[in-house]
Amino acid sequence: MSDIQLKDVLVREHSFCVLPFIHKHIDLNNEQKVCCISNDQIDERRLAEIRTLMMNNQPVQECANCLKQEQLKTFSERQLITREWMRKYPDIDFHNPQELSYDLRYSNLCNLRCQTCNAKSSSEWARYLGEEDVYKTVEPKSISISPHAKRIYLAGGEPFMIKSFSRMLESIENKDCEIVINTNATILTDHMMSALEPFTDVCFVLSIDGTGETIERIRTLCSWDMINTNIDVLRDKLNPNFMVNTVVQKDNVDNMPELVKWIDDQGIDIWHTTICTNPEEYHYRHYDGTINWSDDLWNGNCFKKSIQAKNTLKKVYDDLCV
Repeated sequence: MSDIQLKDVLVREHSFCVLPFIHKHIDLNNEQKVCCISNDQIDERRLAEIRTLMMNNQPVQECANCLKQEQLKTFSERQLITREWMRKYPDIDFHNPQELSYDLRYSNLCNLRCQTCNAKSSSEWARYLGEEDVYKTVEPKSISISPHAKRIYLAGGEPFMIKSFSRMLESIENKDCEIVINTNATILTDHMMSALEPFTDVCFVLSIDGTGETIERIRTLCSWDMINTNIDVLRDKLNPNFMVNTVVQKDNVDNMPELVKWIDDQGIDIWHTTICTNPEEYHYRHYDGTINWSDDLWNGNCFKKSIQAKNTLKKVYDDLCV
């Protein structure tokens, strides 16, 4: 057993997190960061300093975003992820860090222009804004993955469009490694489908911000019918797990009950919600309607099973009802 216990780290005053000890996050332009929540680029020297600070319960500036969430009395990513990893792998050796987890999002190649996104994360936005030369993806020829890897998380951009991801997956010998794909589910490609078929543990994180007209307005250029068709294809060909990630914003507040019902109808239990803070104009505080969430939301299976979603949506509801 590790000498660092879950019950101790989750109540620390500062920012202990499992990720700096097991995780590699590669962002656009091959920038290394602590995780996808952090805004600060780091190198191996700084990573070693962060580990030391965390072991001594000292504040880490790269973890400011999670600390802000905790100060707002909502669950932070560091709390959720640390709980998940330490429960699943209680023997993690924090004194001898080993890469077990990868988060690769070095490409912004994407087919959508979501209203809360930007040119850095979407090549379609870059094209629309005439900033393709500024935000130009350079995909690596090869990616080194530890043979001990337990999880590989792929995002973008849209992973189904990023060919180096499929080449990397084909090079992995351990087909029991968990593969997590963050996808908008609007496009499937033969190269990615073929690369995923041999893996025994595949999960798709579906970026779904609403149903029908709501998601088509928020995620410009998407088709709700195509999303549903593609989910059926993924389920039939790969037998994966699914979870849904939703960015709560002013334009989907009214659609929340319908979204919860759709998630339940899909048989999906895991629902993760985040609050849109950038661009600030889409924050839910700018919602100008009258909130009227039906029992489809409050009694929804995915809602009741997610402490994080319940916490987030209760805050949204209370704030809008004041």
